[in-house]
Amino acid sequence: MKWSVLFFLCLLVLWQLVVPFLGLPSYLLPTPAQIVEEFGKRGGLLMSQSLPTFYETILGFLLGVAVGVSAGLGIVYSRFLWLTIYPSLVVVGSIPRVAIAPLILIWMGIDSLWSKVTIAFLVAFFPMVINSIVGFSQVETEMLDLAKTMGMGRWMEFRKIRLPNSIPYLFAGFKASIALAVIGAVVAEFVAGQKGLGYLIVVANNDLNAPLIFASIIVLSAMSLGLFGIIVGLEKMLMPWRRGIQPSEL
Repeated sequence: MKWSVLFFLCLLVLWQLVVPFLGLPSYLLPTPAQIVEEFGKRGGLLMSQSLPTFYETILGFLLGVAVGVSAGLGIVYSRFLWLTIYPSLVVVGSIPRVAIAPLILIWMGIDSLWSKVTIAFLVAFFPMVINSIVGFSQVETEMLDLAKTMGMGRWMEFRKIRLPNSIPYLFAGFKASIALAVIGAVVAEFVAGQKGLGYLIVVANNDLNAPLIFASIIVLSAMSLGLFGIIVGLEKMLMPWRRGIQPSEL
């Protein structure tokens, strides 16, 4: 950890020295000091604009989780849905969700909160439903046969076998979905936002204010890392026996 911090600090120092040496103007590449100065001047603006992006991200993520897990369960337990919906999901999933963002904004309203939430939901939904399907279906046949022998109903089988087995897959979906939900919210604000960090980046770009763009990106990164960290923390609480692979083990 300390080596990572030291490496990052060295990069910042190098950045600070190289930009003036090359004579680059701030609208092309600001120095770290100029970005920090922008934080000091625009801190209140950055925080106020981060709230809409945060709300859009959280709502899109929660909808993606709720619908994705429910759809995954339905597909695993219903052969009809498996044969009809699952192939359609694969086809629809190949369409870049960003490409249909303008259509969603037109249909639901350019300045509507829910149009941006819908875009965040769409990008968060697909990794969630795929991981749910894999998690709920990847159960050893012997375990399912044993459950039938013991007279377990579907609910008991789900609670005792499928749900515990699916937890690692679900958390993998949570982590992918929360990162994508942030991207979806920002893309929606890029296209037609009137507020939010994505909108602020567009305004700063039009003004050639690169320090504000970098400051907005840093806030976005902090938000994404914070939400990702919360999910990782919950994962460790629920599955304390799981740990990452150490470099010495590779």
